Amino acid sequence: MTLDTSKVSIKTSLASCFGTNFQDLKGSQDFLEELASLAQEITVDENTYIFKEDEQSNFVYIPISGVIMLERSTARGSRHVFAFLFTGNLIGLSEFSFYTFSAKSLSNSTMVKINKSLIKNVFERHPQIAKRFHEYTNIVLNYILDQLFIMGQKTAHQRLALFLLDMAKRIGHGTQKFFLPMSRQDIADYLGMSLETTSRGFTSLKNKELISIESNYSITILDPKSLTEYTDN
Repeated sequence: MTLDTSKVSIKTSLASCFGTNFQDLKGSQDFLEELASLAQEITVDENTYIFKEDEQSNFVYIPISGVIMLERSTARGSRHVFAFLFTGNLIGLSEFSFYTFSAKSLSNSTMVKINKSLIKNVFERHPQIAKRFHEYTNIVLNYILDQLFIMGQKTAHQRLALFLLDMAKRIGHGTQKFFLPMSRQDIADYLGMSLETTSRGFTSLKNKELISIESNYSITILDPKSLTEYTDN
């Protein structure tokens, strides 16, 4: 499917990737026209890898809808999940000829798919937009590093509480009830905990009446203030 940059969902995704005032940048309209001619809109099924670590990095992707999990293999052969991404993140752009991590769609997703060499050429012709992209990439990277630092200072159950507060902000969109698209094992691998510790953490937060669990994936934060205070104890 060719890319229709007039669609609201694609406009929203590009704004998240390049900034809300993206279309005010010099050359933004020319950039969109080039993008439309070079890119395509694709759908990815739930629990499907978009690309895997060590595969040839021929394409980059921008999620329009859905949730994407980034993971790497450790030297011991175990898995480390280091990010959950939503709309408007450019995934897979690097100087390496191969992907240094795997990207997996946790839900039915729609994405913009672009040949890596072509997007680099487009960025060269539109330096202001390339600059904006790198600024936003640094923001995302700093956010991930901040999360890793904060998590390292907390107990296992506090890390889980922080994770749920973060998901409420990113998925709940102002509400305290939300659907987790990732499994308990995904969460454990993200927080650096065993599956058993993660499951006990959910039970502990539930018993403290900080959250309710309607299913493994449906969570309600009952007392956001107390849950936040719990992460600081």
